[in-house]
Amino acid sequence: MISISQEKYADLFKNSGAEYILNLIDVACLQLNTDHVVLYANKKAGLLFQLNVTGIIGVNAWELFDKNNSQEACQAIQKAVFENEASITEYFCRRNQNWVSLHAIPSENGVVLMFTEITEITNAKFQLLEEQRRLKLAQELANVGYFEGAIGLESLYLSDELYRIYGYSPQEKPFSFELLFSYFHPEDQALARRTFEHQLREKCAFEDSYRIVTAQQDIKIVKLRMEFAWDEITGLTRFYGVIQDVTIHHHTKVELKESKELIAFVFNASLVGVSLLKPIRNPSGEIIDFRVEMTSREFEKEAGRGDLVGKLFLAEFPGLKASGLFDLMLNVMETSVSQQMEVHYHYDGYNGWFSNMFVKMEDALMLTTMNISNRKFAEQEQLKNLMILQQSEELAKIGSWEYDLTSESFSWSEGMYRLFNLPKEVLPEPEIYLQFATARCVPIAEKIVKFLKTGEKGFEETMEILVDEKLKVLKLRASIHRDENGKALKVLGVDIDMTLQVALFRKNELLKMEIFKTVLETQQAERKRIAENLHNGLGQLLYGVKLNLSKNMLNQAKLSAAENLKELQETDGLLADAIRESRRLSHELMPAILEDFGLRAALDDICNQFQLAILIRSIYTGLENQRDKSIEVAIYRVVQELIINVVKHAEANTVILTINANEEVIHIQVHDDGKGFDQDQVLNNGIGLKAIRNKTNLLNGSLAINSEIGKGTVISVIIPNLPSLIQ
Repeated sequence: MISISQEKYADLFKNSGAEYILNLIDVACLQLNTDHVVLYANKKAGLLFQLNVTGIIGVNAWELFDKNNSQEACQAIQKAVFENEASITEYFCRRNQNWVSLHAIPSENGVVLMFTEITEITNAKFQLLEEQRRLKLAQELANVGYFEGAIGLESLYLSDELYRIYGYSPQEKPFSFELLFSYFHPEDQALARRTFEHQLREKCAFEDSYRIVTAQQDIKIVKLRMEFAWDEITGLTRFYGVIQDVTIHHHTKVELKESKELIAFVFNASLVGVSLLKPIRNPSGEIIDFRVEMTSREFEKEAGRGDLVGKLFLAEFPGLKASGLFDLMLNVMETSVSQQMEVHYHYDGYNGWFSNMFVKMEDALMLTTMNISNRKFAEQEQLKNLMILQQSEELAKIGSWEYDLTSESFSWSEGMYRLFNLPKEVLPEPEIYLQFATARCVPIAEKIVKFLKTGEKGFEETMEILVDEKLKVLKLRASIHRDENGKALKVLGVDIDMTLQVALFRKNELLKMEIFKTVLETQQAERKRIAENLHNGLGQLLYGVKLNLSKNMLNQAKLSAAENLKELQETDGLLADAIRESRRLSHELMPAILEDFGLRAALDDICNQFQLAILIRSIYTGLENQRDKSIEVAIYRVVQELIINVVKHAEANTVILTINANEEVIHIQVHDDGKGFDQDQVLNNGIGLKAIRNKTNLLNGSLAINSEIGKGTVISVIIPNLPSLIQ
């Protein structure tokens, strides 16, 4: 800012050098007479008012200033002219849309005006004020207060929100550091002071949680964070602190922790669907999905699925995003504030109204959901729901019933009449379960009747009944309907005919035992074959090696060097044969070529092994596609066993191996021109064919044999084709 005295100003413009300087400076200058007429203007003034300098001189100043829109400028000019008093003001110049600082200085002939553009400075001020307003609002919303001071100074600055946290009105009273710490809970003060003093010595920031006692004697939980900095100007150590009121968050966390022990009970006993969800985060820490950790029976029933545990919630129910539920889940995880939402969910094959409650439990989310479609669509859906219920009972062999504890009346649906095969004229009564129960289920029936008549609690039981001398298995489930005061009014229940499921279960158990027995027999046969190979092959070779070595040791002194060498060479040959035999047995046990080069190469390897003994022609179709590894091993073993049987027993010259694989089955056929055999005799006693049959049965396949003495044999094996999961 340029300040020029009134005495020097009159001579300023007589000197051309002064005018030259005024045109160089970045300040707009005007001289007005007492009538407000412009006597002088420099170049910057022409730029400011967007006029030619010569066009400004002689113009009345009020043509340049709008009195209505530039009142501050007008007042400053008039004060300099009429009161002979200099003044400075700031105003918004609408002519060039900029903020301007005006310095009005009285002179002998009128007034000198100096204008400086301050748009950037003013905008920065406004921005600073706006940032301060936002910071203040953020502190209020987050319950965060700020303080700062210096070691050795008494005064301490506190933000408005920190005053509120301590129970005072903003800036109600001055605070010192000692006063600030005096509000800490007596049991926490010593620890807080020790921590502060230690971190002050280390000049290290720290963060911890403490209790404070407010002016109203309320106890709050706060989180304190402090940092230290050296002030080079004052030579003092300054400290800066943030205090956040986390009382609500702390209490919520404590309450959730205490209720965690009840989760299992809530899950199993709740009549609403309950599930526990764990967040899945990306590398940036953002939640992208939730993994299902636990679900209640009611939740599975509502979802229509019992396989959700371990799966990703959003991946299984993409409609969560479109319905707004996923955003609500993220908000609960971020704020720890429980949220409830009723939504019409018509995605992923569902169509109904659901009431959903989300509660954060540490780093997990508990969801309770209830289907409230009946409440939303009660009138228009009542008849439709009744028809659906009747059809469902008939198809699923389910019956429902109701016992009124007040009137002691027992009523049930048409499905119950079908379950007990009773005419509709028969009036139902709880003792019906005693009448139809089998002898060993009478105690269960007595317990059911007791719970029905007393309404003591809900129950779930399974019992057997005899209907027209046919055994049925019923699963009963009942719940208690209570009034608003908790008094039991009705017992509501369903009976499910589980006869078919139980029969299938028992049949499945028998099938498992049969499979187990087949596996054992197959393993025993394989062990026997390996034992024979070891005894007749490798064992005989090793025994020969032992005899040769013993003979060589006894005759070593009697034999010449050439004869000893010959004996050793014979022993070496036997050892080489033993090594080859061990490799062959190892190859039979674990075909490495199958793992390394695939099924086709492994089958060719089998053919190559026996080419010296017999001519083998192979024809493969459809083996290019990968399939389940267990199927490939089974194909390999079946072909190996069939070829070995031909080589050992058929006395054939040629074998044709044909394998045809399509999308549904794999067809293996071995056709030889050998001597054939009596099928009745061999099929009952042949170990090799029995092993192949067992393998085929385990794979749900079939085995067909066509053989005639003197005309060769054709053996066909068909097994289901299981494509590889990696395709």
